[in-house]
Amino acid sequence: MRGTKFFVLKMNDLIRIGLFVLLGLVLLILALVFLFPGRSNNQNEQGVHNMFVPGTYTSTIVLNNKPVEVRVTVDETEILSIYMTDMAEIQRVFYPLFEPEFTNLAEAVMTSQTAVIEPSTDWPVTAGILHQAVKAALEMAAVQP
Repeated sequence: MRGTKFFVLKMNDLIRIGLFVLLGLVLLILALVFLFPGRSNNQNEQGVHNMFVPGTYTSTIVLNNKPVEVRVTVDETEILSIYMTDMAEIQRVFYPLFEPEFTNLAEAVMTSQTAVIEPSTDWPVTAGILHQAVKAALEMAAVQP
């Protein structure tokens, strides 16, 4: 009884086992992708590293027929600072939400190091105007391919 033993497998059994193994591998890969998402280190949504021409870039918002400048300072890979200049007292009176909303937006952009963020839902128009100004300044700073 110590001779060679033969296993007889039918073709449909082999196909069924192969499909179960393939399905198991796909489920395992999907589980790994969803449980351990890739970390983004200075990457935006497209997965491209931030590349800037170092300097300070300005975008202008017109409030009450007077310009307010949004300045963004960057180095090669980071956003260093975002600030607003030339806001007159009359503009502060008529647009009281601009400064606090700008502070929130600047903190969010500095934390995420990208302008691809969700604007505040408390004051969507104000947040949208400021967000566009910051994005415009960062687009000027971006290295063109």
